[in-house]
Amino acid sequence: MIQLENALFRKGRVVVLQGVNLTLAPGQHWAIAGPVGAGKSLLLNALAGRLLPQAGQVTFSETDQPDQPISREHQKARTAIVTFREASHAFDYSRFFYQQRYHAALEESLDVRAFLQVKDEQLADSKAVLSRLGLLPLLSLPFIKLSNGQSRKVLIAKALLTKPALLLLDDPFVGLDAAMRRNLIDWLDELVATGTQLVLVAPPDVLPNCITHIVELADGQIVSQYERSAALLETEEINPASLPTIPIWQTPPMEPLPAETVFDLRDVTIRYGDLVILDRLTWTVRAGEQWALLGPNGSGKSVLLSLLYGDHPQAYANDIRLFGKPHGRGRTGTGQSIWAIKRQIGFVSPELHLYFPRHLAVLDVIYTGLTDTLTVPRAVVPSHTADALSLLSYFGLNALIDRQFGRLSAGQQRLVLLCRALLKRPPVLILDEPFQCLDPAQLARARHLLSHLPLTTTLLFVTHYPAEIPTSVTQFLELG
Repeated sequence: MIQLENALFRKGRVVVLQGVNLTLAPGQHWAIAGPVGAGKSLLLNALAGRLLPQAGQVTFSETDQPDQPISREHQKARTAIVTFREASHAFDYSRFFYQQRYHAALEESLDVRAFLQVKDEQLADSKAVLSRLGLLPLLSLPFIKLSNGQSRKVLIAKALLTKPALLLLDDPFVGLDAAMRRNLIDWLDELVATGTQLVLVAPPDVLPNCITHIVELADGQIVSQYERSAALLETEEINPASLPTIPIWQTPPMEPLPAETVFDLRDVTIRYGDLVILDRLTWTVRAGEQWALLGPNGSGKSVLLSLLYGDHPQAYANDIRLFGKPHGRGRTGTGQSIWAIKRQIGFVSPELHLYFPRHLAVLDVIYTGLTDTLTVPRAVVPSHTADALSLLSYFGLNALIDRQFGRLSAGQQRLVLLCRALLKRPPVLILDEPFQCLDPAQLARARHLLSHLPLTTTLLFVTHYPAEIPTSVTQFLELG
């Protein structure tokens, strides 16, 4: 049992949860719902014993008797939690730079098996979990080189291998392809039948059948809690006519593209040792085309985008032309610098999200889109400030302009990074799962915005959810 009585939690001096009254009895399995920034992940951390109450009381018990409490440390030991940003002693993204995931030699980084801390004598017992998540072929691959979906599966496996009494999952289906989402949903239903208690943050349309109760949050407070059978979560409908106009889209991109063909790849192959990620891919993208990139986890979508964005060193071993100039095999000085490439592209990815500095204020994070780096420009012209504020206003984030990036929810962070990509009005947008962690209302706003880009904008959009694809997308590439 976990019982919170009028509990109040702070991060620093900021109150993040207050007036929390909630009881999780044995045999109950809960979903935490609410809009972006409501406090869902914070409540999950409070249930794990990671967040200490500053007022009120939190009681942990292994039975349904609150008068038989256990210590917070005991609770932490019997609990496994999977969160969006993993910063354990085993792997900390802050110790790496963003492009290192493509440049690091195979032997330079912790491999998946070491990250999972699976010893030789434990491998046989671990195989069922690893096999079900499709991780056995990846055990020798450096964790840093995994795709977003693959790294999520590794984090889930690490939690399940501890055989926890309480399993806490923060958006566990984010980044997973459709087949793996169904697999995990079925698996969670099987898991609770063995006695594990489950609490998760997830959209209402992907809740496992085992979920018995729902608690809804808004602005750091519980607004309702009920049995799942008593009501259904409602999805907020967005009236496009009610959305504010974005001045930034009333003018064309900052500069026209230098060539009609934006990206041209011929027989491109990418491999890590014996593992082939892309195999002789030929693909052409022309100016103004809007593409959706689809495919299962590990099919090479993110690697392909890293080639186009100039981050992947194996681009130079392949026949690739970016914006009409060579970037790969046979480059003779007529090519272009990585910064010339990035200047024409607005970019969002789960990996950029993980590596982004947490100390920057929201407005400064958006300004870094003008430098195409993780650093803030020395000077910002008033028109860029006005555009940044209009984007924040569109998503209802005006009050957050001075807040540190690391103090935002994962959904708020993703929206800020989307604003960063849009700020300079680039002629090309490369968006790798940009809607991760968004609530239905914010997702509808973001999709509406991207569906009404200037006609000259080239878009590459990656998702595992077809319903997220902007209505303007007319071309599709499926990998894997």
